[in-house]
Amino acid sequence: MTSSSVLSTPTTEPFSTVTSTGTPTTLVSGWYWIRAVESPYYHSYLQTLPTATPGDALMDNPSTAGQFNIIDGQLVYYTGSSEPLYMWVEDPADKTQRTLATWFNTTASTYGNFSFSGDTVTWTDPDVARPNTAAFYVCPGNSTSGAEENALFVNTGAYLYETPSGCYDIDVS
Repeated sequence: MTSSSVLSTPTTEPFSTVTSTGTPTTLVSGWYWIRAVESPYYHSYLQTLPTATPGDALMDNPSTAGQFNIIDGQLVYYTGSSEPLYMWVEDPADKTQRTLATWFNTTASTYGNFSFSGDTVTWTDPDVARPNTAAFYVCPGNSTSGAEENALFVNTGAYLYETPSGCYDIDVS
């Protein structure tokens, strides 16, 4: 899969064809599971909890994994209903901040652009200089709910360099 083939493929109303709620357990055509590829989060999958609802972006159990695609620079979460969710990235006043929170919302994000580089998810914005656009962190216990969930953050620094205490460097694909 290349970024140009994914981003240029027109969508055909995938949200209006499913009447059930929640993320399907069988991969829907044109959608992808996104997972971490490094320990200790190897094969943890992108999602929200409860599944397919607005909230923190988490890397968690495969049985509750969300399904995603990148459409027009937006990382879109297939919810199984007529309304998708969109990943947002924190837009901090201090652009040198190392960790940017991520979450899913019902409206399209206004900050940054997601894309695929091969099968790896990247995020860019002209305001943020990132040495590795595919670098993310998983930080257990740092979701806004305060639970021990594995919250996903954008890493604006170098991969495996000055990783915040209690966090883990990952990339997702």
